[in-house]
Amino acid sequence: MATATETTRLLHEHVHIHRHVDEEEERIVDWDGPDDPENPINWSSAKTWGHVAIVSLLTFLVPLGATMFAPAIQQVMDDFGSSNDVISSLIVSIYVLGWGLGPLVVAPLSEVHGRLAVYTASNVLYILFTAACALAPNLGSLVFFRLMAGTMGSTPLTIGGGTISDLVPIQQRGLALSLYMFGPVLGPSIGPLLGGFLTQALGWRWIFWVLVIVYTCMTVAQIAIMRETYPAAILKAKTDALRKETGITSLRSKLDNGLSSSQILARAIVRPAKMTIMSSINLVLSLGSAYVNGVVFLLLTTAPLMFQSEYGFSARDVGLAFMGFGLGNIAGLALFSAISDRFIRKQAAQNALKPEHRLMPALIGAPLLAMGLLWYGWSAQAHAHWAVPVVGSGLIGAGNVLFNTAIIGYLIDAFTVYAASSIAANTVIRSVGGTLLPLAGRHLYAALGWGWGSSLLALFALVCGFALIYLYAYGAAMRSKQPVRF
Repeated sequence: MATATETTRLLHEHVHIHRHVDEEEERIVDWDGPDDPENPINWSSAKTWGHVAIVSLLTFLVPLGATMFAPAIQQVMDDFGSSNDVISSLIVSIYVLGWGLGPLVVAPLSEVHGRLAVYTASNVLYILFTAACALAPNLGSLVFFRLMAGTMGSTPLTIGGGTISDLVPIQQRGLALSLYMFGPVLGPSIGPLLGGFLTQALGWRWIFWVLVIVYTCMTVAQIAIMRETYPAAILKAKTDALRKETGITSLRSKLDNGLSSSQILARAIVRPAKMTIMSSINLVLSLGSAYVNGVVFLLLTTAPLMFQSEYGFSARDVGLAFMGFGLGNIAGLALFSAISDRFIRKQAAQNALKPEHRLMPALIGAPLLAMGLLWYGWSAQAHAHWAVPVVGSGLIGAGNVLFNTAIIGYLIDAFTVYAASSIAANTVIRSVGGTLLPLAGRHLYAALGWGWGSSLLALFALVCGFALIYLYAYGAAMRSKQPVRF
């Protein structure tokens, strides 16, 4: 225990004294001033962007695991002697369902125990379940292990936005969000290319072994480099240390709301559902994200069929055809980086900044997605040169990035300290869309053809665009009328 002199020094350095009306002293542990180096917002640029880079690379590898498998579907079905179309799509999309289940636990745990422990534990489990996929003896076990790998892999997708909120000021978040979305954007587009080559050269099981090797290296880097960024967890650790050093048990973190860990966890578990139910904005954005995510994975699961049946492509050629989608994703990300922060800074300079301004790129993304779907579907229907539907898939990729990146940015800006929970709520519904809509993809195109099937998808993309226009104009008023209290 500290001496009286040391105790006094520690209290003066770290503790703020507040007097209640009953004159009892309440010792509140806060940051050591606005420039406290322990506050993540004050970390050096190298440390901040190092964390953003780690999270961004993790979010690249997890979606990569979703889509590398697409070109291998037929080989897997042949190996296990199955011709069930629903199962063939489910093997890919069940992984995405895991992204919807994981946030229900990951986001609450990150707000109770901090981000760091959740990253580490889930990364290790992801590696184990991915290795289990490589060793799967039958289709049933492969589907189950894919589900569990997706669930564990949801962590960087769920709390990565919260990490950025912890570290990066709002005026600089556009660049950080672009890096963060680099993974979900580039992973799905590079995945089929790599998967096609691996499947043809080494067989489908090596897709998982490659993921195990690379993700293990990234997990080692994450453990070595990353530190806790969640302010509530940092101040709690600081408070616990001061209690031990000073022997004063009445010390309390400034961010301590007086609830026990079990109470905090219980509230955090229901918070994503509460956000969805009580906030019509969150519900609309989640449904829009679910639809767009469903369209992307419908494309990923049906494009191999289209290119193989209409153009006679091999598994490797199908992977190469996805380069158009990948380049479109990169173009969308570059456009978001170019316009988002610049627009936000302009609004801030005019003292007119509001979270809804972060939705502006999505207003471009929705009609671009619809245009891409029409281009892709009708060019395939007309048996145009294979490069023409590839260009259409590029427009779909660009629209997808502009749409989803803007929505993630909006959720971070609008819900601040509860960014992880708001993104979790969005991720759950978005992942359900990414799981279910692809299951209907082959039947949709079989019934309507590539042209009219894509036209129907484009129509709903335009509906999403009109909904975003309304939220952009009236979202601030809606948020003030529908505050979500926790």
